[in-house]
Amino acid sequence: MTSLTPRVGFAALGVLSAGLGAGHLALQGSGVGSLLESALIVGLSGFVFYTVYDLPDWGISVSGRWRAVRIAALTALSFAALAGVVWLIWLLEHHAFKLSFLISFAASLGAAVGSRAGPYAVKADEQLAEAQELATLLSINDRVLRHNIRNELSVGLGYLDGIEDVEDDAEVAERAAIARTHLEALVETSERTRRIASIWRTESRQSFDLVAVVEERVAELTAEAPGVAVRTELPDRCLVRAHPSLPLAIEEALRNAIEHNDDDVTVTVRVDRDDDATTLSIADTGRGIPEIERETLRNAEETPLEHTEGLGLWLIYWTVTRAGGTVEFAENDPHGTVVRIRLPDHLESDGSIGPVPEAVGLGDRAERPSGWSDSDFAGTGRTDPDQDGPA
Repeated sequence: MTSLTPRVGFAALGVLSAGLGAGHLALQGSGVGSLLESALIVGLSGFVFYTVYDLPDWGISVSGRWRAVRIAALTALSFAALAGVVWLIWLLEHHAFKLSFLISFAASLGAAVGSRAGPYAVKADEQLAEAQELATLLSINDRVLRHNIRNELSVGLGYLDGIEDVEDDAEVAERAAIARTHLEALVETSERTRRIASIWRTESRQSFDLVAVVEERVAELTAEAPGVAVRTELPDRCLVRAHPSLPLAIEEALRNAIEHNDDDVTVTVRVDRDDDATTLSIADTGRGIPEIERETLRNAEETPLEHTEGLGLWLIYWTVTRAGGTVEFAENDPHGTVVRIRLPDHLESDGSIGPVPEAVGLGDRAERPSGWSDSDFAGTGRTDPDQDGPA
């Protein structure tokens, strides 16, 4: 069964417009005037059907396409309502005529105007949002370049400076090991930056059993830190459609809860489902995320005075939001942090996944950070947004 898509929504609106023309002709008879009026109404539906044809070329998201459908439908309804008001005014002045034509023509005109103007408005909004996100991404890269990379390089080069004149082999080995540690941290930072950029560019979605992903990530991390208490409250199974890097984002959230807190931290992971979305909550009893970092993520932008300390929170943020979800970083009671990831249901999609972009093909790269593998990025390509169903 073919899933409902925005193009089907526009087609239904076009059929309705053409139906209004046919209905007007049936009500008014077969006179030349009525025939011309009906032809005008049906002709306006052609603009709507043309939108059905060229909608894939607009380059807007699935949610944006559905928003354009709503704009067209509301415009048609508004025009029809306005025509009704005008007819009532004419009725009060004893000049009312041809209610059927007036309403049908106004509704079809509204559908035509809305179907052509809606995609323009949505595309402009999405381009503005994309420009703002790109500015944030550039500011993050600038911060990483100025702070993280410069500091790691400075420290590494400091330990290597004059090492050729050191005669003590033990000191040479120690200084080289320290320099290596900082250079490896530099490589990891650059790779994480590349991953965030790749996540931001990726628009495809992939099906996951969220429970299986959580259980796998929890098992891996508790094996690395057996002293940490991790409690899970999970259903037997929970299918979601999300960004292909969702497993990586979940691991990042769990690592933040475990590695950035004391050994006695307790982490609770829950999965809840309501009528239209699934919520993953990861709560810890640690020190919590500073308010300035949470404010930065709420505003989805960085400034010289307000920015996150690392890259992990942005990785989580864009993995979730690029697939139409929301993420909240809140305070836990009495202390700690709760990360709430809310994923809308898109199970009607066929699940087609495109090729892996070069930016996340890590097979020939330097050593990966712990727990990150090529499988975290499998299928991160771009597909036709219509395959994702309504948002």
